[in-house]
Amino acid sequence: MPALGSLCFFNNKGGVGKTTLACNVASYIAETEGLNVLLIDGDPQCNATQLVLPDDTTERLYETAAGLPHMDTLKQVLLPLLKGDASLEATHKVAGPETNRFGISVIPGHPHVALLEDRLSTNWTQFMGGDLGGARVSNWNTQLLSHLKPHYDLIIYDVGPSLGALNRSILIGVDYFLAPMGCDIFSLIGIENIADWIAQWRNYYDQAYGQVVARHEQTLAEYTGEVRVSSSLMARFVGYTVQQYITKTIRDQKRATAAYEAILKKIPDEIATSLRQFVAPRLTVDEVRLGDVPHMFSLVPLAQTAHTPIHKLTGREGLSGGQYQQQRQYQEFIGQLTASLMRNLRRTADIRA
Repeated sequence: MPALGSLCFFNNKGGVGKTTLACNVASYIAETEGLNVLLIDGDPQCNATQLVLPDDTTERLYETAAGLPHMDTLKQVLLPLLKGDASLEATHKVAGPETNRFGISVIPGHPHVALLEDRLSTNWTQFMGGDLGGARVSNWNTQLLSHLKPHYDLIIYDVGPSLGALNRSILIGVDYFLAPMGCDIFSLIGIENIADWIAQWRNYYDQAYGQVVARHEQTLAEYTGEVRVSSSLMARFVGYTVQQYITKTIRDQKRATAAYEAILKKIPDEIATSLRQFVAPRLTVDEVRLGDVPHMFSLVPLAQTAHTPIHKLTGREGLSGGQYQQQRQYQEFIGQLTASLMRNLRRTADIRA
């Protein structure tokens, strides 16, 4: 089976359970599919890092500037960029599956990655003027993935909700993105924002790349695989999820909330209108709906405290009472979600750049 490439969990709307979903999907795929999965925390808030790694590991990781000798954070990976160099190291010290209960490899995030925003914005402007250095820095994630892909079956990114230079540079490098959504008006607006933003910078990218080729064709050949030749190969849309709302209970019967139901009906049309142009090849717009995320109530903080995926929680972590039923519901959901996601990824994997 061909490697599945790289996938970014991304939405312009925060608070939709994106990090929880990304980490749990990564763990479930690694366990049930037997795949070597790498999670990269591209959010300067480092929520995925704090969820996956034990407390003592994160404390030691961030208490000194050098971090841990056997584990690079994204700051160490991107240190050349922070120093003004466009070339990244070819090898990195990645935290292996033995470091966490999620059973996945991890490149932890770091708050200092936020300092790259201004530098990346400047290099993007230079790239728009046909500058080769600007093109290379804007493609740092393309370069990073060229080093990492031979070693992993699937590479998953968790990023913040920003439509800024950092997330743009991450999406330039990844093959696909998945959009976790909430059932609210701001999630609908977030989808519109994503569509407009991606369409704009992809168009600019292709124009700028043409200028780079015209000015630096011979030199550009030295960086084959480090600078993407077409925006059509970037961040193709493979799916979305919708976080369920809490229903009202009236006389022992759960009742839907009319306002939420109205928004729920609008989501497929908004996805089709805004994101159809980005749907990955061989997929239809109907196939990108991956499922509705059940509300997990107290399971999420329990899993966060235990640094354990929800489907692996046991009584030792404090699981009790009605939480077992909630966990079974989540296991059913995560199984269906990953089956649909794997179907979509496999269908497009053999034609991916």
